[in-house]
Amino acid sequence: MTNTTTVSVLEATANVTLNCEDDYIHRSILLEYVPESIYVDRYTTPFLYIIGFPGNILSFIVWIQRRMRHSSGYYLAAIALADLFFLALQIVHEAQSAWFLTVLDYPIICGGYPVLFMTCQYLPPLFVLGFTVERYISVCHPFKRERYCTTRRAKIVILALIILSFSLSSMQGYFWHYNSACQSCSPRKWAINTSFWTIWTWIVEFLIFMLVPGLVLIFNILVILEVRRMSKIELHGNEQRTSATTLMLLTVSFYLIFTVLPVTVTTSLYTTFPYGKLGMSEEETRSDPIWKRFFTYVFIKAIVNEIGLTHFVFNFFIYLITGRQFRKELEKLITSSIICTKWNAYRQRDFSTSGESTWASRYSKKDSLGMKQGVNGHTSLLVNCNNTTTTTTTNTETVVMVRNNRHDSGTNSNLQIPGQSI
Repeated sequence: MTNTTTVSVLEATANVTLNCEDDYIHRSILLEYVPESIYVDRYTTPFLYIIGFPGNILSFIVWIQRRMRHSSGYYLAAIALADLFFLALQIVHEAQSAWFLTVLDYPIICGGYPVLFMTCQYLPPLFVLGFTVERYISVCHPFKRERYCTTRRAKIVILALIILSFSLSSMQGYFWHYNSACQSCSPRKWAINTSFWTIWTWIVEFLIFMLVPGLVLIFNILVILEVRRMSKIELHGNEQRTSATTLMLLTVSFYLIFTVLPVTVTTSLYTTFPYGKLGMSEEETRSDPIWKRFFTYVFIKAIVNEIGLTHFVFNFFIYLITGRQFRKELEKLITSSIICTKWNAYRQRDFSTSGESTWASRYSKKDSLGMKQGVNGHTSLLVNCNNTTTTTTTNTETVVMVRNNRHDSGTNSNLQIPGQSI
């Protein structure tokens, strides 16, 4: 099947001889002579899952907030969602390749899984290229910003990239099939014999994991040169916010290049490090220079692949470190969630001990005005624990209000909790 990040689908070409025992022999050799490559996969990847799933979920939630729904925010939300789906599909791949479970050896799954897996694998680099081009237009051609850097155009580009990625991946569903004789998932014989599978995969992988990062690098260099030129001019207001956003997007782009290109290079060297002659004794295999080079390559490649997998995991931390607006929005979400949780628990406890009528009469005098606490320079948070969360800003006081829908009178009552601020 495919590798975690790039063109390892080609690796099967070097080893497939269409015998049912080949896959078993390949796995047994790795476990016997280079088990470290398997252990790196087995015990490092779950740690990345633990970080990646909550990180991508939080990233997606933040980027779809109303205040974050600018054109770049749509791209970043799409990246978080694509990374999330990729990690979910990666678990299946990991079970098959690292733990040797036969989760893909079924007729429909064998052909459908590569299409979905590689679609989600191709999307993040394409989305990064999308917002990199947009950032280039915004910084280097500011007069065209209002025409090209819009949320509507971002949605159209995202949809077009999804269709493109699915189209490029769809051929893999035809290359892979369920071999009923071996009861396993393997490439079709004609695809291997005619080299069509190899050529098609190389072309697509070159476009996604070589050309796209190269274009991202070129556009980033142009943006950096323009930002350096602009830095000589004193920045105010929107220019400062644009510069901060540019820093975050540049970091995401360069991290893509840092993680994707090494995996592409190591995988392309697969035919340079072939395995040795089969049927040798254990002592001969360990001392054979061809086998030794192959085992070293497999171990290094396993480490590089794990580094490449972090591209689907660590974007959340890039946003935290470089995105001031992202941090503020995440803080508001967490704060409002904590307030609502505590308030609902308190209200339920109060209802259970005093009854609804006692609770309503206790706060009836505070329904319209509430309680206030002055805190200069802070942001006030209006929390609606039953519906939505709204924020406002004040320079004189912090007000945290929780609106409760009173069931006995059918009117709204507002309770203001002092001392809660961001």
